[in-house]
Amino acid sequence: CTPGTREKILNDIDEWVNGTSLVNTLGYWLCGMAGTGKSTISKSVCDTIGNKNMLAATFFCSRQIPECRDHSKIIPTIAYQLAQFSLIFAKELVTTLQADPNKVFRPPSEQLDILLVEPWAKVVSTGIYSYTPVIIIDALDECENIESVLGTLIPAIQNQRMPGLKFLLTSRPEIYIYKHLDAPKPVPAGSQLQKMYLHNVEECLVQEDIAKYLFDKLQDLNIAQADMRKLVESSGKLFIYAATLVKYICDPDFLDLALSRVQKMTSIDSIPNRSQTQALDQLYSTILKNAIPERLTPDERKDYLAIIHTIITAGRPLTCRIISKLLGIEKEKVEATVSRMQSVFYVSNQLIYIFHASFADYITTEARSDIMHCNEIESHTLLSYASLNHMNNLRFNICDLPSSFLADKDVPGIEDKLKNISDTLDYACTYWGYHVARTNGNGGLMKALDKFVENKSVFWIEAMNLMKKLPVCHENIDCVLQWLMDKINLHNVMKMEHKMLRREAIHTWETTAAIRSISLSSDGKRLVSGDDVNIKLWDLISGKELDISIEGHDDHVNSVAFSPDGTRIVSGSSDRTIRLWDTETGAQIGEPLQGHNDYVNSVAFSPDGTRIVSGSSDRTIRLWDTETGAQIGEPLQGHNDYVNSVAFSPDGTRIASGSNDKTIRLWDTVTGAQIGESFQGHDNYVRSVAFSADGTRIVSGSDKTIRLWDTATGTQIGEPLLGHDHWVNSVAFSPDNTRIVSGSDDNTIRLWDTATGAQIGEPLQGHHNWVNSVAFSSDGTRVVSGSSDKTIRFWDTATGIQIGEPLQGHDYWVTSVAFSADGTRIVSGSYDNTISLWETVTRAQIGEPLQGHDEWVRSVALSADETRIVSGSADKTIRLWDTMTGAQIGEPLQGHSSWVNSVAFSADGTRIVSGSYDNTIRLWDTTTGAQIGEPLQGHDYWVTSVAFSADGTKIVSGSDDKTIRLWDTVTGAQIGENFQGHEHCVNSVAFSADGTRIISGSSDKTIRLWDAVTGAQLGEPLQGHDHWVNSVAFSPDGTRIVSGSSDRTIRLWDTATGAPIGEPLQGHGDWVRSVAFSADGTRIVSGSTDKTIRLWDTAKGAQIGEPVQGHDHYVTSVVFLGDGTRIVSGSSDKTIRLWHVAIDGQIQESLQDTLSDVYFSNTNWKLSEDGWIHFPNQYQGVFWIPKQYRVLLWRPQNTSLISKYGYTKLSFNKCVCGENWTTCIAS
Repeated sequence: CTPGTREKILNDIDEWVNGTSLVNTLGYWLCGMAGTGKSTISKSVCDTIGNKNMLAATFFCSRQIPECRDHSKIIPTIAYQLAQFSLIFAKELVTTLQADPNKVFRPPSEQLDILLVEPWAKVVSTGIYSYTPVIIIDALDECENIESVLGTLIPAIQNQRMPGLKFLLTSRPEIYIYKHLDAPKPVPAGSQLQKMYLHNVEECLVQEDIAKYLFDKLQDLNIAQADMRKLVESSGKLFIYAATLVKYICDPDFLDLALSRVQKMTSIDSIPNRSQTQALDQLYSTILKNAIPERLTPDERKDYLAIIHTIITAGRPLTCRIISKLLGIEKEKVEATVSRMQSVFYVSNQLIYIFHASFADYITTEARSDIMHCNEIESHTLLSYASLNHMNNLRFNICDLPSSFLADKDVPGIEDKLKNISDTLDYACTYWGYHVARTNGNGGLMKALDKFVENKSVFWIEAMNLMKKLPVCHENIDCVLQWLMDKINLHNVMKMEHKMLRREAIHTWETTAAIRSISLSSDGKRLVSGDDVNIKLWDLISGKELDISIEGHDDHVNSVAFSPDGTRIVSGSSDRTIRLWDTETGAQIGEPLQGHNDYVNSVAFSPDGTRIVSGSSDRTIRLWDTETGAQIGEPLQGHNDYVNSVAFSPDGTRIASGSNDKTIRLWDTVTGAQIGESFQGHDNYVRSVAFSADGTRIVSGSDKTIRLWDTATGTQIGEPLLGHDHWVNSVAFSPDNTRIVSGSDDNTIRLWDTATGAQIGEPLQGHHNWVNSVAFSSDGTRVVSGSSDKTIRFWDTATGIQIGEPLQGHDYWVTSVAFSADGTRIVSGSYDNTISLWETVTRAQIGEPLQGHDEWVRSVALSADETRIVSGSADKTIRLWDTMTGAQIGEPLQGHSSWVNSVAFSADGTRIVSGSYDNTIRLWDTTTGAQIGEPLQGHDYWVTSVAFSADGTKIVSGSDDKTIRLWDTVTGAQIGENFQGHEHCVNSVAFSADGTRIISGSSDKTIRLWDAVTGAQLGEPLQGHDHWVNSVAFSPDGTRIVSGSSDRTIRLWDTATGAPIGEPLQGHGDWVRSVAFSADGTRIVSGSTDKTIRLWDTAKGAQIGEPVQGHDHYVTSVVFLGDGTRIVSGSSDKTIRLWHVAIDGQIQESLQDTLSDVYFSNTNWKLSEDGWIHFPNQYQGVFWIPKQYRVLLWRPQNTSLISKYGYTKLSFNKCVCGENWTTCIAS
């Protein structure tokens, strides 16, 4: 501010900052019409408190600058600056982000807690500041989607969740801002924001300040006192008028016209009672008429207006050169226009900015600017064409990179090569989607867009990658996809492109798509899911989407539910409406249900399907008639903050609601009255509520806790259920009321006993991000969960094991999912504003079903004739495979009720033995697949290992009950007493070749030898390992023992003496899970948690060659084939692989040490940990394999890969790489 001006306002703010004002609050709202000087005051306050070291952070919103109009940047920017202000805060913030850097990308409500509230609490606890630091956020009205920030920030300020931090906010008096900052709210005394309305300040005080400002800026012109008074009067209360007037009069390019311009402005007739907008309009009109004289031809006038309109509607500030290239207008004409408009435009670093948003408001409003009007749709259409036309210049290898082997950063002279992408092409590539999404999509533009997608989109991605702007690719496609919903053909092409970007092309940028809500149909056959912009229906038999698309919402779909009879779907959206849909046709039923003034967060049907209840961020709950669509009665009011969750009681007479005000409330559905007092106890937002099946209890999820409530008394039942490490997002009762399921931001699902409050079993783990929604199936045997990792998963409630593969298909946050009543369909709601139903049950199967395990492969074994492999899995099945073809032989052997940990063939190959977590051992006929006799029972805990004796008459088993047992294979009876001696779980057992001895390895770190006849221990335990012994085996001649341990080593032992042979074999980076000898005893193979297989020379004690890599998870079991040149391995990645291990060093072709002449074959490549394919003598990767394809990638050493999902095989027969890479596309 000019010295001596705005003193009363600045003093008022200064008193608020210092805590000396009459009402000491943590928030101050400076509100004023456009041009009243809010930002100038903010900058003056910054200078003042900055000099006092009290300025903690600032964010100046600006609609001109993309980063400054992005609401998601506000809280992270403030957190970053606050970390520079406070070292303690910085340490807390770093700790938080080191654990999960992606927390920065969460929604504002979660950003606030994670990035500000929680780290600041540590600062407050130290009491380090004797004063209150200030954060300034200016021009809230210039930020897109600012409501999502205000909706969480303002309650946090009012509820003093950041004590010791003050917030100064400025904005125009827009209604959507007013409702957050000035709407009447029941908050604690002193918690309301202090307010200053600039447009209500007495005009005499404002005029006095404007007079001081004009005299200071115009004093060198010696303007007559009467004329100065007229200039002051014409300014009214608008400082922007006075500031623009000064720029117009004192234009450096027209100083000789200064006095004549004063006369022109003072000679304008004064209109009594004219509005401030009219005065400003007259000033802007005068400036435009000077810049675009009437003597110009229509074409010249059109060019000048196009230049001005481009500056107004550009995605970011542009240079004169870029405007010239985009519009095809001479650069000199652009420069002249900008020069003439210096009263409203200014240039900084060659970029053209608008001095004040009021000019953009003026020129985009036809009633105000008349013939100078900027039609935004037409201007964006013009810039869309211009951008698409410039992108026709895109081509393959646009920067002429010399080799495909070089990373961009390693290319010599990369900065010079990037100049091939001009600044105009850069702008076109970055903002084409921004402009297209703001047009009405005329036919010509659609054709141009179609042509771009077809011919140039891949080259566009290449250019964006070079410019390090890959995330912007997603932003462009996201906004165009939303705009293209009714342009179906191009929409499908764009969606394919979008999926390519999401899943394959960009491995360095992760999306934040999340499934937010799910629901099962009553018969458990269908599921509905919702993410940020989609509603999808899923068939649970096939795990695929149903082919019905539902469109209608104008904003995010937050909640979906099926009607009890499955014929209708209800959805609630951020567009503030509730809609009903026909599940067969996808057609909307009736008009949208309207009444809420803010986001609709939760919807539910009454048990009889005649009513719908909805909960909203407007703090109300509403009831609706499903037949008429009419609202039933008045809104249910009482909550002081957003309503997050609503539910009907089973008899339909009551509604439960959970809110950000930390309470749960019960409502009478007939009278609309609240029943009793609020249920209080949670320390944070209540995110989910649900009734028990008998209606006597409510369960709620919130602040890392789950709580049970008595619906009759409103009292809490027992203690909170504790276990989750983060917010609890969703809770539900089982149909029989005996269990509760909960989903949390700690990525887990947990089951709870409603009687005792105890957790049932281990957490259900598998999701890689927040679990947003959970539900029981109608029979209570399954739980479905939806997550921010974009997947839906099913769980067996008895075992806690995931059932099958995750349902995948969502590209964005899935906000809500639900089953239809008959279970044949799934509906899902999403942020693409659509609801989709998908039908796949009736489709014909294409090809033969792929066979394989659905879970970890725990154990593999080879038949004596090596024609068959047997595998045991966590999916509870045993399967037989043909060694040569990899094909499954017969049906899976089923009978175990839990994981199959160990399998083995009898010597004659006619039988298989299996041991399981169900504590039993079972025998199977390899010809028929039938179980032989009853299960062998006796162990008190998991059976971890089984083996046949050489003559096939006996079985040995080891168990977590610390014992080893012998069994008669004919009678199934236990032979003799248990072999006892181990002090911990027995992990592995084996017979010697002659059947006289048994060896065992245990978690007590020892190996023990036993007499197979007497059961007596032979000698002392073999000791040396520092951790669990996981696997043991005899050498073929019985003279040696090999052991693998969690201490990451393999050890050899002399069977006769028990002494170790040589040093431990070291190399694995994690637990050794399995070891085996080759047939001649000269080699050992080992499999490890480090995902590798290694070969060892038993004579030298040295590793042979490089580790064998290919499994994507733990290698759980390994065995040699034949002469020891082949290996079979099983893994927790659910695959079985056969390997030819003599391949290293076998390639005879000459490999030359040059980038251009690297030899490419299908057998000499390797895959690095980060997914890049490498060839010998070549450091840089040839190309990158997406993570989801690595687990099924056929490696050079593989001779077979067995998986339910098939495999991917690479061919380099036509590979063109290195310096020849440009020949892959014909010019």
